[in-house]
Amino acid sequence: MIVRELPIISDPSQSFTTTLSGRRCDFLVNYNAVSDRWAFDLSIDSILVVAGRRIVSGVDLIKPFAIGIGAIVAAPWGDADDNPGRTQLPAGLVRLFHIEAEPA
Repeated sequence: MIVRELPIISDPSQSFTTTLSGRRCDFLVNYNAVSDRWAFDLSIDSILVVAGRRIVSGVDLIKPFAIGIGAIVAAPWGDADDNPGRTQLPAGLVRLFHIEAEPA
């Protein structure tokens, strides 16, 4: 199993591109001040496959979409609670991870 942390910085709107499970993945990550939560859009090979997915801890955030790149999970780090609010995610108190898909 390969686990890789996805980078979240303090900007309330940010984007980055990475390769996950051999596929080009473009992320657009936004913070919503009203709900005090982060959400993301994900495009794979330039096709939007997930839009506005709220980041919550402890669940595979892309499992319902069956897109074949493994799992994306937010997890509290250290003594932090599991709320990925405005400061927790960019400060690393809650971290976002990709877990590589198992080979078939």
